[in-house]
Amino acid sequence: MLRTEGLGRFLQLSALSLSEPIRTQRLHRRVAVDARQALSKLGETRQSRGLFIDCGSNIGQGYKFFSRYYTLDRYDYVLVEPNKNCLPHLQALRSEKAAMEIIAKAASVKDGYAELFGPPPDRSEPTHEGCSIVQSHNAGLYQSQPFAADLVETFSLSQMVRDRRGLYDVVVLKLDVEGAEYDILDDMIRSGTHRDLHAAYVEFHSHYASNSERRNNGAVERKIMHEFREAGTRISRWI
Repeated sequence: MLRTEGLGRFLQLSALSLSEPIRTQRLHRRVAVDARQALSKLGETRQSRGLFIDCGSNIGQGYKFFSRYYTLDRYDYVLVEPNKNCLPHLQALRSEKAAMEIIAKAASVKDGYAELFGPPPDRSEPTHEGCSIVQSHNAGLYQSQPFAADLVETFSLSQMVRDRRGLYDVVVLKLDVEGAEYDILDDMIRSGTHRDLHAAYVEFHSHYASNSERRNNGAVERKIMHEFREAGTRISRWI
């Protein structure tokens, strides 16, 4: 990285890494507030339930974090993960307490198929967190290469939210899809499905993009955050 993007870029990413504990504490507080507000919407009856959609579940890190706030007695969970190597880890999270659906596809703006990209083999492992259907997602760090031998199936996240919204009193989204979030969130805004969410937790990836994309992506992120808040949907940056 020092050779390709210089000392300034290296220091920027180092500072981002060092600030993670502070950002995690802030996220804990925001999620706690959001979850309390959602619980008031669910009301007193146990028949009133919420849905938590976790896109980019990897091996369940987000599920373990959020299920402490959006608890299993009131929420059903949908875990979305296209990397088949992660699926046994997600299956192991199943329990009698959890109403959980695992979808081995990639969240996208349409139904279809896409190639899954990841880091070079010498920087990768089977359950690598940085897999994406966007080839340039980590262009500021490395040149992505095909990660899986076969194409992965994709689906429209907007359509999923539309289909599920009528079945639940509250819908919450966590989106960590390694660069695909820009198209997905834009599609949700255009279709109006961002209004169907109580809260969204998004990891934006502009800091990992190439120099040419980084500034533009930052402006897009601010616009997305504004549109969600204008719609009354609570939106926060996931770690």
